[in-house]
Amino acid sequence: MEKDLLFKYISNYESISMMVREVSYQEILETVAEIMQVKPEELAVFPMGGYSKGGLSGAYQYVLKDIIKNIHYYDWLYERLEDDTSKKVFTNLMQYRIVPDIYYIEQAYDAENHQYFDKEFIQCGKNEVFVDCGGYIGDTTEDFICHYKEYNRIYVYEPLKENALLCTTNLGKYASVEVRNCGVGEKKTTMCMSGSGASGSFMEGTPDKETKVDNCINIVSLDEDIKEPVTFIKMDVEGFEIPALLGAKNHIRNAHPKLAICTYHIISDMWEIPQLIFLMNPNYKFYIRHYMKTQNWETVLYAIPREERKEVLLHREKKEKRRIVAMAPYERGWSNVELIKDCGLIPYLLYKNHNCDVTMVGAKGDDYSYYDKYIKGVKLEFLANGSEGTKLEYIDKNATQIDCLILRGCYPSNFNVAKRYKELQPQGKIYVGLDANSSWMDRIRWDEPQFMEFMDCCDVIATSCKVMQEHLEVKWPWKIEHIPNGYYSFKSATDNESLKKDLLYDKENIIITVGRLGSEQKATHILTEAFALIADKIPEWKLHLIGGVQKEFQDYIREYFERFPGVRDRVVFTGPLQDRESLFAEFRKAKIFALSSICEGGTPNVIAEALNFGCVTAVTKIDAYAEVIADGKCGLASEIDDISGFAAILLELCMKEELEKMSEQALQYGTTHFNMERIVARLYVLLFGGIDGETDC
Repeated sequence: MEKDLLFKYISNYESISMMVREVSYQEILETVAEIMQVKPEELAVFPMGGYSKGGLSGAYQYVLKDIIKNIHYYDWLYERLEDDTSKKVFTNLMQYRIVPDIYYIEQAYDAENHQYFDKEFIQCGKNEVFVDCGGYIGDTTEDFICHYKEYNRIYVYEPLKENALLCTTNLGKYASVEVRNCGVGEKKTTMCMSGSGASGSFMEGTPDKETKVDNCINIVSLDEDIKEPVTFIKMDVEGFEIPALLGAKNHIRNAHPKLAICTYHIISDMWEIPQLIFLMNPNYKFYIRHYMKTQNWETVLYAIPREERKEVLLHREKKEKRRIVAMAPYERGWSNVELIKDCGLIPYLLYKNHNCDVTMVGAKGDDYSYYDKYIKGVKLEFLANGSEGTKLEYIDKNATQIDCLILRGCYPSNFNVAKRYKELQPQGKIYVGLDANSSWMDRIRWDEPQFMEFMDCCDVIATSCKVMQEHLEVKWPWKIEHIPNGYYSFKSATDNESLKKDLLYDKENIIITVGRLGSEQKATHILTEAFALIADKIPEWKLHLIGGVQKEFQDYIREYFERFPGVRDRVVFTGPLQDRESLFAEFRKAKIFALSSICEGGTPNVIAEALNFGCVTAVTKIDAYAEVIADGKCGLASEIDDISGFAAILLELCMKEELEKMSEQALQYGTTHFNMERIVARLYVLLFGGIDGETDC
């Protein structure tokens, strides 16, 4: 691409959006590198100033990839910006993200108004309850008092002790100001602090036994900590804005406070924060302003409640619940255990957290003992049988009353069901979870007319594996989302916190695996043979194998113990543990979870469970292995079907001095990345609330 053409593309936002849809990442990178007079590989790692917190660095390559991947969300925000100034600032910031020249930051800079208190849309009165999250030494609160002399109460949250003391001293002369020495997040917890104590300090990780108390901070949620309605929330919390907003969701839904939220710490904050606010309460107007002329810092999103909110909320209360149907892909119908995996968890959390009327449909194939105990509220509707004809009869009868049809897998048995539903309910949504692995997906003839027709019917297509998502996005012409298999405990938040306090310190020298023991896919013999190879070197360790044993594997077990009699008391076959609490007791005790499979359909449910119980993972290099071990922070991987290689990573983990630290990292990673409630909330936005219309959440 010529340099002049790129400058034409970035001259306005509409053509920026067009460019990232039509021009490849590599072509944009090479053209911008020519403009910046650097090599493409140097530009790829060029630091962008902001966006440096969170899972990715602020390198140029990640910024550009985020734009390309999520351009529909950027479009969504641009269309919802309330004034021309916001659209200009947004365009300038997008120009800088593509061509990192400080000129565009200078064009975005607001030299006339005070950060957080632009009087064009921030109006405050004597009843104001202002919440300053990231209070530092009280400077923002003093600005607030300077601008708005009268107010009711001010809450200031500052996590660093020395800053909170200065804050208290500096604000001591003002009435009705409460300084609280804690950070804000999604829920009450304790975290570690890094940084010098300046305004750029940020939170990371969870404390371990050796963490100094002075380096730990308390986190609270605004919903739990402030009981009165609030009217104005400001947040500059160094990349912790999304957890902090989640912890204030009840205030945002019920009290409709004005919001001034920094959106420059993490690459995706620019679009993800307004999406989250919109999901919580669609009755906000959005404005964007930028307050630093020389740096890509101090960008603020303002969310201002609309005056007609009462009428909007009344309309939402009267609106009927969305009706969702999850249809079993197999003739056997749903199994009992699938009710508490993603097959049943997605319907259940759409019902529980998003007020949907949800039905799971299929032939009656089990006793469903988990229904009353775990997912009561979701309806089960049984068909006479699981044939395609019976499913089509159900669609013919019910399609016009179904807002969303959930299908599992791109199986031929789903093709006509999807087609018939779209014919009868063209405005309805279809979500299909691909249950994908590279071996199967690469054998599919995606260009066959019937397959293409099916995929074209689907509004949201997802895989649970990040690598598979990226692979299929290149290979296929459809947008592929990443919806991982997550963990949900069915316990209260209080119970979960109580569990996690003791979880990491009650573990024993146990390796566990869970699955269909002896099946070709699970390759259980790789694990047992590997353990036998290293058993003499780790005499205090045991191996627990949980699950039903395949018939053909029973002879192998007898022969195995004949070859290795010394491990007979250390290798335990527990049989299937149908009760979840018994299974989770095994996860709770184990230090290591082992998965020796030759392939998996994305990221297995059992991985999310293991991580959420702080198990470090030994895994073969299935498609999702890098996602499972978080690039070595939470585990190790070996080649598939390699006994000695698997033995080596097991031995390394068992003897690792940092195993307890890895366990803490696994717990933190699991609760952050495999939280089923967050995963389903994102799916709800993709289906109903993200681009085309309002959400009922």
